[in-house]
Amino acid sequence: MYVYKRDGRKESMDISKIRIVIDFACSGLRVDPLELEADAHIQFREGITTKEIQQLLIRTAAEKVSAENPDWQYVAARLLLYDLYKDVGHIRGYKVKDKINGKYKPYNPDSFYELVKTYAEKGIYGEYLLREYNKEDFDSLARYIDPDRDLLFNYTGIKVLADRYLMRDEEGKIIELPQEMYMLVAMTLAVPEKGNRLKWVRLFYDLISKHEISLATPTMMNARRTYTQLSSCFVLTVDDDLYDIFDNVQKAGQISKFAGGLGVYLGKIRATGSPIRKFKGASSGVLPVVKILNDVMVYVDQLGMRKGSASITLDIWHKDVLDFLEVKTNVGDERKKAHDIHPAISIPDLFMKRLKNREKWTLIDPYYCKRVKGEKNLEDLYGKEFEELYEKLERELPNHAKREIDAFELWKRLLTVVFETGEPYIFFRDTANKLNPNRHTGVVYSSNLCHEIVQNMSATVHIEDSLDPDSGVITHRKRSGDVVVCNLGSINLGKVYTKEDLERVAPLLVRMLDNVISINYYAVKEAEYTNKRYRAIGIGVSNYHYLLVKEGIPWESEEHLRFADRLFERIAYYAIKGSMELAKERGKYSLFEGSDWSKGIFFGRTAEENQKLSQENGNDLDWIGLAQEVKNHGLRNAYLLALMPTGSTSLIVGATPSIDPIFAKYYKEENMSGILPQVPPEVDKYFWHYKSAYHIEQEWVIRAAAVRQKWIDQAQSLNLFIDPERIDGPTLSRLYELAWELGLKTLYYCRSKSLTEIEECESCST
Repeated sequence: MYVYKRDGRKESMDISKIRIVIDFACSGLRVDPLELEADAHIQFREGITTKEIQQLLIRTAAEKVSAENPDWQYVAARLLLYDLYKDVGHIRGYKVKDKINGKYKPYNPDSFYELVKTYAEKGIYGEYLLREYNKEDFDSLARYIDPDRDLLFNYTGIKVLADRYLMRDEEGKIIELPQEMYMLVAMTLAVPEKGNRLKWVRLFYDLISKHEISLATPTMMNARRTYTQLSSCFVLTVDDDLYDIFDNVQKAGQISKFAGGLGVYLGKIRATGSPIRKFKGASSGVLPVVKILNDVMVYVDQLGMRKGSASITLDIWHKDVLDFLEVKTNVGDERKKAHDIHPAISIPDLFMKRLKNREKWTLIDPYYCKRVKGEKNLEDLYGKEFEELYEKLERELPNHAKREIDAFELWKRLLTVVFETGEPYIFFRDTANKLNPNRHTGVVYSSNLCHEIVQNMSATVHIEDSLDPDSGVITHRKRSGDVVVCNLGSINLGKVYTKEDLERVAPLLVRMLDNVISINYYAVKEAEYTNKRYRAIGIGVSNYHYLLVKEGIPWESEEHLRFADRLFERIAYYAIKGSMELAKERGKYSLFEGSDWSKGIFFGRTAEENQKLSQENGNDLDWIGLAQEVKNHGLRNAYLLALMPTGSTSLIVGATPSIDPIFAKYYKEENMSGILPQVPPEVDKYFWHYKSAYHIEQEWVIRAAAVRQKWIDQAQSLNLFIDPERIDGPTLSRLYELAWELGLKTLYYCRSKSLTEIEECESCST
């Protein structure tokens, strides 16, 4: 049998060469290399290419992955890596195999500088890399790269990395290797460092390449590129003004163009039938704006890779809320549908109280709620202030401005839509605002696309247009509102969870994300204004379920709650301490004075209360001392902690996603990289300890989230998992009510076994 080599030469098949590759792939793993050789060999044919042989070996190994034999995922990964090494070496003109000793040397440090130089000239890499680092720096860092860290990848991880993240040339061929990508990301994030920059590059590289942390998908994709749009998600506030509506439509398009996800608050817009310039019944309400944003997300499809993505939030007291709840259902008027956005509902405490008491609820037109307290509208208020003015409006507004319905009937309709579609997401606005550490400078109307970000928001104010009649230049002046920006990274709890490791890792991650803010490319100027005033970041986690399993802790147990309490206190403590130390070095965020942080109040509690909680759970951390240091030196970042989804980057590092329990002990995930086998970490060792999401009582999911929320200044992308055959309406209602009662700020998807097409948020994925 003859084969064709990669360079086109024809030669006889040499099975010994194939065995060398198989032995490399199987070395040290609990698999039988002869089994792989036999199963692949029967698919060989006359004239097959060596590339096809490699693909056959990869596919055969991947098909062998199971919960009983998970090591095959590492065999498939090594085979894919071997293929990648050969391809990249061929493109870049170096030999992977050393002719003298026959050993394989997949990375060529001598080519690293030339790689960046060559492709920076072609506009693929950013030229700033060559400005900030000289050849000696490149050579030193190239020698620091550790190729053995490639062996940490499982098959899904390296496949996703190769398909979506590694840089490609003009013809679509991969030009960089995984550790080179990690190093270049680290080099980009270290650009703002002023002293001993190479030290920080190495520290950042170690964190990323050892899979101790993950960075958000836009950061991993765009760091080292020409446009450093590294932020994940943006949150817009749309005013009840035609100019502002379409200005935000334009912003949505620009943000989506650069791969940002969107949260959009539409609660200020007047309802259907409102007056326009005193003409009664003229307004078309919120739904047409929803449809426009839906079409923008479809049209601006991020270079054809995927549709843009946006969640759109409306208040549960808005007069158009019933129509809004139906935008993704398959019944009703198709002209009112918007199937590509993600609806979210903002709910005040007052609604939940009336629901509990089975009382009436009033839907109100925001047009009649303007300037109800000074310059503030009803939606600008929360807590007791909101309740007093809402009840006053209920009594005093004319009938055409309001509509009375039964609170329980509205709730039933909302939960029916949740059951059918997995959405809307839920935002408990009073809890979010009462615990907002920066409520001295603003209000929070809604959350982001993935519902873990809770930060101050405001609409931009348009001032005037002016024309220079001589030059024809038109100048538009406006005063920036707060466009929230998500700068995200997560800690891999499978590797980092002890006090010592968190004390080392959390401050470094804070520093990396603060650097993201400094070097970020902003498609929208309001985002730059907000990002640099607040310097907000979001630290999350992955591999939570694996850590529980590894520690022998059942999900449905009080032990789980105690463990979560200790763990997330440690994460919070060292993140705050890291931001405080960074403030000493770089200065505090500009709006620090007057914040809860500045008063020693963390997570709505005094330092003494936090100290007592720490002593009770066994951590015994010095919250009183830390609060005093924060008062003295400030914080670098206004917001710090948010548990985001970690979909694709959890795949890369072989972790269980975010804070979610596993879907199953073995399943196949279909995404842009094809059909990929999925098993949780060490599933063969802990087979009986893993319990899948749909078999866990969801009350324990909510209770664990409530314990974590004690130590999180923002929110959590919290999914619920329901089996339609095992749950009824009252049970689902009880879960959502429990989430509010226990102090959660948000709920994300309600995932059902019957819903197969729930879209993952790649923007916020870390």
